[in-house]
Amino acid sequence: MNQPRSWCRTRYEHLLAISLLKRKPTQQQHLQPVSTDPTDPDHLSDVFSNPPNSTYDYVPEDEVDVTMDDCSSTPLSDPWHKDSNYKPYHVTEYPDASQTFGMGQTFMDKFDSDQYMPQRKQNLYYPFASRDKWEFASYLLRSSLSMAAIDQLLRLELIKGLGLSFRTAKDLRSRAEILPGGPQWKSKAWKTSLLHSPLVQDHINFKPFQKFRTAEKVMRVYTEWLSGEAAWNMQKQIPAGATVLGTILSSDKTMISAMTGDREAHPLLISLANLDMDFRMKASNHAFLLLALLPIPKFIHHTKRLRGVLADRVFHGCLDFVTKPLKIAAQIGIMMSDPLGDQRLCYTPLAGYIVDTPESTLIAAVAGKTSSVTMASYKQFGDSFRHEPRRASTTIAQLQSLEEKLDPWNLQAYFNTAKESFRLNGVHRPFWRDWPLSDPSDFLTPEPLHHWHKQFWDHDAKWCIKAIGKAEIGFRFSVLHPHTGFRHFKEGISALKQEFLIAVRALMDFRYLAQAPEIDNALCAEIESALQEFHAHKDAILAAKARCGEKDIPIDNWHIPKLEFLQSVVPSIRTSGVPIQWSADRTEHANITEIKDPARSGNNQTYEPQICRYLDRADKCRSTLWQSERRRASSVWPH
Repeated sequence: MNQPRSWCRTRYEHLLAISLLKRKPTQQQHLQPVSTDPTDPDHLSDVFSNPPNSTYDYVPEDEVDVTMDDCSSTPLSDPWHKDSNYKPYHVTEYPDASQTFGMGQTFMDKFDSDQYMPQRKQNLYYPFASRDKWEFASYLLRSSLSMAAIDQLLRLELIKGLGLSFRTAKDLRSRAEILPGGPQWKSKAWKTSLLHSPLVQDHINFKPFQKFRTAEKVMRVYTEWLSGEAAWNMQKQIPAGATVLGTILSSDKTMISAMTGDREAHPLLISLANLDMDFRMKASNHAFLLLALLPIPKFIHHTKRLRGVLADRVFHGCLDFVTKPLKIAAQIGIMMSDPLGDQRLCYTPLAGYIVDTPESTLIAAVAGKTSSVTMASYKQFGDSFRHEPRRASTTIAQLQSLEEKLDPWNLQAYFNTAKESFRLNGVHRPFWRDWPLSDPSDFLTPEPLHHWHKQFWDHDAKWCIKAIGKAEIGFRFSVLHPHTGFRHFKEGISALKQEFLIAVRALMDFRYLAQAPEIDNALCAEIESALQEFHAHKDAILAAKARCGEKDIPIDNWHIPKLEFLQSVVPSIRTSGVPIQWSADRTEHANITEIKDPARSGNNQTYEPQICRYLDRADKCRSTLWQSERRRASSVWPH
């Protein structure tokens, strides 16, 4: 994950370096360097099919040999260091994908059509007097200060001496409202324009591609979502020249009241899979936007489990309503302007849904102790092979057979039959049922933060603590040197059997290899081999009675949902690209910037409209800052 370099990172690099050295090339191919100068006209004309920070250059031919950019700042010990020892890539783009159909309005066209544009020709920062006063106002608008705190600040004699054009927080926010901006945030259904944003113009791609180590196409390489089989197959199913825009959703409940109040929110975030993975994962880019605040209902039904069924149905019903425009676009397409104003016929399938384990079962419409991506039940979670994928067609067929016999609103009978017969949770209209090109077994991707890192602390670490004791393992961690590298335990860990260590080590190898930013078929095989090694030696953990439940009672089974998820990691890599791009650490940070900070800057009343107004002002501040810097650099003004 995104964290300081440590011995864990070093171990991951060590394993990966060994893997890459096994495939060290015998001959290096050289190409002409790729221009990344944003002022180059040839570069600007092809900025979307060839982002400046891309690792390969796109040219009109369907198949080209390319090489990775030089990165002199990367340490030579890094196995991802791009030096002459590594092979170039052979990239095959999907032919005739993502054609343009004339010009539409760009963000700057809309910006320049604002009613206050004449004033901005004279003063770039209107309605603020100068750049320094605009910067101060922008800081206040995007801070977590309440209106009362801002008023108190503006009443200071020192601040009054600055000659600001606003005297109160209300006046400040009123001035921010007249800044030009994009789509307005509303507390009802609204439209977002992530594709149209000028901030993403250098970090977006529209064409599915297949990436190989060499021109012989023997070793396939997976990186972005567009490099996987899902995007390629979706492109085959839409009209020639159309563009696939992969939709990414994420939802997770979060507390918005501090200390007291017990106020909870359930935000639904949206992003675009066509954005470069590194750009989307950087929190400061705000690539995840708030799409909706889902309700958190409390029912009064006397049966607790049926209250849960009703809440699950409300969740799917709300998603069904909110995502309806995306479903229509995925079915018939919609003309949209990209950041340069080119019109594209876009289709919007669901590429990924970033959630933790409990919410993934809710989305898949399956009951607890059931896999959301395969047909496995809890008694099969410890199997050493992957079960049949749980396709949308399978679940829909099961729901249809249930409705032929039972009324879905006969809750008790319907829920009991659904659970006993098909391990379903009682939701009779899952939101994805009519979303073309979208399947839960594909868009419910592995989620490293919860599925791997949390699994380590919930299971692996507890096994080791149980086996050798809290004091011993605590001591060994306390004496670890803070620098990167390994520590040699001179006394060994004699209390553990070799198979126990092999099993735990195999899971660690699996996680380190699977979170690489670039994975080829050979590395996929090593990831699968590490998982098989764990299954071959996992009985030693049970034999040591290291797997325990509450009250320290040993457990003699492997009914662990996250363990079963590991069987779907390699298939997901081949379908949707590397798993690290689907980590929830970015969406959890977005919950803070998109929900908690806006909510806490208000008066603790009517959160929803205040959150919308806060986000509206923040968007306008970012857009104004971008255009002002652009205009100051180019000194170009519309006539």
